[in-house]
Amino acid sequence: MKNIVNHLSIALLALGLVACKSSPSKPSSELKKTFDAPEWVTNIPEQQGMAFGTGSADIWGDKNDAVRRAGEAARANLVSQLRVTISSESSLDIEERKSTGKETQLVQTMRNTIRSSVPPVELDEVKITESHVEGKYAYALAALDRQQASARIRSQITGLEEEVIAINKRPREGDTLEQVRVLLPALQLFAQRERLADQFALVSMQRKKPALNEELASIQRSIYSLFDKLQIRISMKDSGAQEIAAGVIEALTEQGMRINDQGQYDLMIEVSVVLRPVEKDGLHYVFADSRVTIKDNNSRTLSTFSRQAKGTSGHAELAQAKAEKNVANMLATELANALVDRIK
Repeated sequence: MKNIVNHLSIALLALGLVACKSSPSKPSSELKKTFDAPEWVTNIPEQQGMAFGTGSADIWGDKNDAVRRAGEAARANLVSQLRVTISSESSLDIEERKSTGKETQLVQTMRNTIRSSVPPVELDEVKITESHVEGKYAYALAALDRQQASARIRSQITGLEEEVIAINKRPREGDTLEQVRVLLPALQLFAQRERLADQFALVSMQRKKPALNEELASIQRSIYSLFDKLQIRISMKDSGAQEIAAGVIEALTEQGMRINDQGQYDLMIEVSVVLRPVEKDGLHYVFADSRVTIKDNNSRTLSTFSRQAKGTSGHAELAQAKAEKNVANMLATELANALVDRIK
């Protein structure tokens, strides 16, 4: 029995030697390739007051181009990590205004129009500090000094706030539209401040937006309240416009606009409409081809445009009612655009 075990052991040892010989180990150069990449490629660095992001890109031909694309990916990765947890006071403030009904549709549209005209803020402090090419890939490491960035943004915010206060101190005379003309630049500054506040929350260690102080909040409320005081005259120029006049005026009034047909006015909206009702497959469509001119109280044209609004329903009356509401929404949006772009 003992001899059998010894023979089996010798046979297994021989097989193991043959197997080792038939499967040569990887050359040392290949092992070196596996572990040549810097530590930051797989493990993002951590450092107090700093943020890092890594990115990679395929090498299609030009290595420098791949390194550039890896750098862009690293910047995006850094920013996406910062976005994970941000306390947003302004969003809560907006929800509060909506729930209490303190902000009309016109003011909401004004806010959105002005904000969309302000370009995003760039993080100039994000730097590509490392790059590496390995095999078919390029890698890059982006770094951001958060304290330096937040200090720069805080300083810019303070500068904008001082400009707002200076505009608010300008003498204001005349009707509501003239006062709006004086104060409108402040709303652009508030929108720029909001953009900067978003970036401040992104980079600061507190992850929190700097709130408006009471003086600035009061100035902002007073400016937007002027838009709610604007007296608007609607002139329906033809039979199509007159047919939908009641529905359009009702919808605009619900949005908070002051529509009047007597006395002084700040803005005149002239409307011409061609209605095209269509029935197809049991559905009713009403197309309202509208031409609109918006003028100030000196008959100066602020905006003129043509738009089509549509209403759809299984009932003809409801289709027209929806078309009327959509015409009103279109008017409100274009009025906000005209106020932002043309009354300066």
